Amino acid sequence: GCEGDATPFTDVTVEDISMRLHAMGYQRHGNEAMYQGHTGRPLNARVFIGPTFYQRLKHLVDDKVHSRARGPVAMLTRQPLEGRSRDGGLRMGEMERDCLITHGCANFIRDRFFCNSDQYRIHICERCGLTAHANLKKMTYECRTPMCVGRPYQICQIEIPY
Repeated sequence: GCEGDATPFTDVTVEDISMRLHAMGYQRHGNEAMYQGHTGRPLNARVFIGPTFYQRLKHLVDDKVHSRARGPVAMLTRQPLEGRSRDGGLRMGEMERDCLITHGCANFIRDRFFCNSDQYRIHICERCGLTAHANLKKMTYECRTPMCVGRPYQICQIEIPY
């Protein structure tokens, strides 16, 4: 075989193509007898064929598939990195969120947008609601706001998006 220029700007004629097909063992005008694949019977009509090159495209499922359970996160936002090459997370945008809301999937939304994204634990004072100082190694907690200094306070841990 050989490569050819199939654009309309060349001077290739039908006779040239007919001679090339005949030289390769095909019928001069490309009309070949075709057979039904399941029964093996010949078709009633002649079908035009010619040798054609097909190139396999890279856009196949095996080349595109990507998933992630855990992986790297950005230091600034603590959210998963972007992109398959960096083992990043899969983006769930506003439209995907709206779709989940209409289906009533509150727990799934919390899981995707919070637990598996940028969940952060912080200690707060239950009296004033402000951030408390926590030393987890010594298990000591303290609220230093003027409203709580010298008074009994209760510290609790909450989970918020970073």
